Amino acid sequence: MREIKFSGEYIKLHNQTSATLIQVNFTQIDKDTPQELIDYDTTRLDGSKYLLEDNYYMQLIFLGNLVIPFSTLRKMRYEKMKYYVSNINKEFEIKIIEVK
Repeated sequence: MREIKFSGEYIKLHNQTSATLIQVNFTQIDKDTPQELIDYDTTRLDGSKYLLEDNYYMQLIFLGNLVIPFSTLRKMRYEKMKYYVSNINKEFEIKIIEVK
């Protein structure tokens, strides 16, 4: 099965173990990005946050196995963009990679 990896347990995941990719959007993270989006995307269960750099991103929108939707931002890279767009409506296993 395809995998989507996360660097820790994120609040937005709600302990879901798999999800179907339903849409890919494109956005830019910069000084004008709403803090609410940054907080949503980067906050882990322990309160720590992933640092998003100013850059162009893909926003991957998923519907999880508990029927709870969530999105995640990933840096824009052409090969990854092709991969995700070609896998819309496909299921992904959610893998938590603990970062030390």
